[in-house]
Amino acid sequence: MYEVHLTIAAIAISAWEAFEQRAPSLGGKAMVIELARGDTPLQPMLTLGKAGKLDEVVRLAQTLSHELSQFGYQVLRCKIEQDANANDEAAHHYFEWHGRLEVLEADRLRLAEFCQEYGGHLSQNAIRGSNKRYVTVRETDDFRQLALRVAGLRAAMSEQGWEVGKQQWERVVYDSNLALDSGWLEQAK
Repeated sequence: MYEVHLTIAAIAISAWEAFEQRAPSLGGKAMVIELARGDTPLQPMLTLGKAGKLDEVVRLAQTLSHELSQFGYQVLRCKIEQDANANDEAAHHYFEWHGRLEVLEADRLRLAEFCQEYGGHLSQNAIRGSNKRYVTVRETDDFRQLALRVAGLRAAMSEQGWEVGKQQWERVVYDSNLALDSGWLEQAK
């Protein structure tokens, strides 16, 4: 199973509801990812799951990109991911780990700065407007290196009283515009 994310150019907050209502007709759901920092801090996107071969999923993403443009949305990025694990040696551009936790707004900035020291970066789904935050760590090398970095970060977070409730390990197999993360999450070298 693949997870497809089609990031569109920024839209006004007043247009979020219309985008959210349009998403199911395209087979997905709307998200507006708000990054704690970066050159493109708000990233509205259509996201959906799709089984099949990668080339089929890429073609679906291209079709959906065209359909989004017909509704006036400019697609800036197509990102396709799959679940990853320690034995994963399949082709990939990079690996990512996402950890979800509840964070009071008063602690958000402190958590963002803390995570950055360990190579983690904070975001949220702004369309939901909750205290849920996501910590992301990216690694271009192998999965084991990512697992080591995440273990260190999680141990340090736990010492500070922050506990990850849910986590997801992914390998990114297609990314048409990595520059969209500039200033937020740079790939580890």
